[in-house]
Amino acid sequence: MKKLLVLAIVLSTLLIGCSQSTDKKVLKVLVSADFPPYESIDTDGTFIGFDIDFGNAIAEKMGVEFQWVDTSFAGIIAALQANSGDLAISGMSVTPEREEAVDFSDVYKVEGETFTVLALATKGLSTADDLSGLIGSAQIGTVQEQALNILKTDLSLTVDIRDKYDVIVQEIIIGRIDFLLVDAAVAAEFVVAYPELSSFTLQHTSLAAINGIGVAMPEGSDLKEDVNKAIAEMKADGSLQALIDKWFNN
Repeated sequence: MKKLLVLAIVLSTLLIGCSQSTDKKVLKVLVSADFPPYESIDTDGTFIGFDIDFGNAIAEKMGVEFQWVDTSFAGIIAALQANSGDLAISGMSVTPEREEAVDFSDVYKVEGETFTVLALATKGLSTADDLSGLIGSAQIGTVQEQALNILKTDLSLTVDIRDKYDVIVQEIIIGRIDFLLVDAAVAAEFVVAYPELSSFTLQHTSLAAINGIGVAMPEGSDLKEDVNKAIAEMKADGSLQALIDKWFNN
């Protein structure tokens, strides 16, 4: 009986040790989940979208688990600087200003239509000149906000920046805001949801520099090398392109 008890204790200890040895490191990943198809929250509370699939894929390649934390986009940089998150994966364009505050991975998606105008179809907007004198909006802290501020003088814009895309869209529908400047894929999602809206790609010489999006992290993060390795592997094995096709090329 004693031998059986000792054997049971030994086996239990071994199993616990094995369980502990296979536990994955959990990284806190910040995301502003109001940016479909990049990231949003499903009706059951699940995070979904291109960035979520992409992030979970690189987590698997890194041998870690991601804990997704919904965060105001405008607060992501500050949160990383305060080490309140390990990474941020949230459709974040790599800009010189942001690179002064945080580190970025290699670009994992190149943006071709970063500046897309979303407005009521009845307004008939189709060119930059059509925006002259109007009230334009973007999400606070985004590259689109920077673009509006660049265009403000040339187009005599009134800039009304908000924190959430769904709020801006409702303001457009009731006529308080004339247009939203946003990524093309996001604009397409809203056009499907609200058929009274339409969009066009904004062309303007002052917006010539279009940047890709990357994974943001605190300056000096020791995760950068592993993240870049995972991104390179996804590019090489075709899984990154498969995700782009899944979420953007339908």
